[in-house]
Amino acid sequence: MFFYVFSSRFTTLDRKKSQLFNYYYHKFEARDFDEKDFYSFLVLVGEEAQEIEAVQALAHFIVHRENSIGYVEEYLDMCKEIITNLEKTEKPRKIEHLFSFKEMRNGFNALFLKLGYRKLPADVMNDFMLCLISLLQDVKLLSGSARREVGHLSFAASSKELFLMGNMKTLSKGRYIPVTFPILSVQNIYEKITPQDDQDTPYLFNGEIMETVNIDGKLMITFPNI
Repeated sequence: MFFYVFSSRFTTLDRKKSQLFNYYYHKFEARDFDEKDFYSFLVLVGEEAQEIEAVQALAHFIVHRENSIGYVEEYLDMCKEIITNLEKTEKPRKIEHLFSFKEMRNGFNALFLKLGYRKLPADVMNDFMLCLISLLQDVKLLSGSARREVGHLSFAASSKELFLMGNMKTLSKGRYIPVTFPILSVQNIYEKITPQDDQDTPYLFNGEIMETVNIDGKLMITFPNI
């Protein structure tokens, strides 16, 4: 049996939350975690992240999914508006990522510093982004007061990057055509993937749900054969 020793670094956490935070931080530091650990951590730190937009918004999105409000809801509404009006607009707006890797990294490191811990390195932050992408698979995109389903989020992969993709349809010349757009992305340092064409167009996984698992201190993705 062992015990953690806590210091006065925890200015906003009670002793039990401090114990849990300490547990997850050291799992992250050792890269000994998977998406389930990361999900639990996001539930834990929601209150402490209130002044850190990227962490607060992502944690809320993970927990509340299609019922997420605030920054994420505004972002997804903007995406839906751009795609719905593609045919009507001569120069449609570009859909930017929900958060860049830098914004995500800086947000989580700000949280760790706030609670008295050191920043975590880029490879751990890469793992964080992969977990975010995996955990947000199959979230529905809803529209209007009737909350009608107009799309969903899915996992996609190329040889260089992994993506959380939005999937919708837009009316073009009298018929609906599918539109996909990246919401989050991360460098693919996890799996060797054979490009499917010269442009390295991502493989889109709409029918499968990926999972990130930890094997010997490294995150792996439960891909089907591609």
